Amino acid sequence: MPPLDLIQSLSRSSGTSPNDDRANGDVGTSAGHAWVIDGATGVTDKAYVSREGREGREGSDAAWLAEQLNTRFAELPQTSEPIRVALRRIIGRVRDDFLLQTSASIVPDFAIPSAAALYCGWEQSGHLVHIRFSGLGDCSAIVREESGAVHLIGELSSSGDAELLDRFAAFHGDESETAQNELRAFLQEQRSRMNTPDGYWVFSIVPEAASHIAERTLCLRSPANLLMMTDGFARLIDHFHAYTPETLLDAALQQGLKPLYEELRSLEASDPDGTAAPRLKKEDDASAVLVRLETSDAPAGKTA
Repeated sequence: MPPLDLIQSLSRSSGTSPNDDRANGDVGTSAGHAWVIDGATGVTDKAYVSREGREGREGSDAAWLAEQLNTRFAELPQTSEPIRVALRRIIGRVRDDFLLQTSASIVPDFAIPSAAALYCGWEQSGHLVHIRFSGLGDCSAIVREESGAVHLIGELSSSGDAELLDRFAAFHGDESETAQNELRAFLQEQRSRMNTPDGYWVFSIVPEAASHIAERTLCLRSPANLLMMTDGFARLIDHFHAYTPETLLDAALQQGLKPLYEELRSLEASDPDGTAAPRLKKEDDASAVLVRLETSDAPAGKTA
């Protein structure tokens, strides 16, 4: 078995809408990297830079940004070194492309595409694997060492949508024009605050966001297992409570990612009104990457 040889990814859209997510990675002989990207669904009907999406579907500006990041993440070196400077350059290039393509348009702040993303790079050192996570937004990861020690990257909590949007009738299923417009106006106001000192920081077209990236470094004794996911996939834990982080990782290792995706869609379909699991979108794009971290000269270990 070659070192660090197992990586599996899944990225699916919600229904017939464009897939604003991406999930990918690559493994070398003694190093590798992986990432998940969650493009923020637009809060306006107008698209400014989108192209035809995958599988012939109409694209979206969020999907355009997710693909831009996906392409550039793939070009990063497979290493556990800090990548803030590289990410600043990536955001700068995305900004340049966006401004070039929208030069004939006036794009309101709330319509500028944005995305949450979590990137990790790792490399082997003897019997150890050094791994560094870098991210902005609500993507998350579960890491478990052979000893059973579990590390959670990011937050797994469903309280954000419910607490923020509970006062809006549209969040509770009111499809009237008045209710929908009220919610949309609020979401546009929130989106206008991205990448500002009194707002929140995400991947978009502001290079300064790279200065606010959350980083975490782990030194793991081989072998270890890693599951990265967007918040849509994490609904299995934090919305529907079908799994804990540990049992979700177990299920992914035993079944693969596709059966978990199908279970997620079944749970969403069984709660169409969001009564059991309050949420803004009845279905969400869902993406995940599963990685086996194992050095070539480490003693054979039992898969978790």
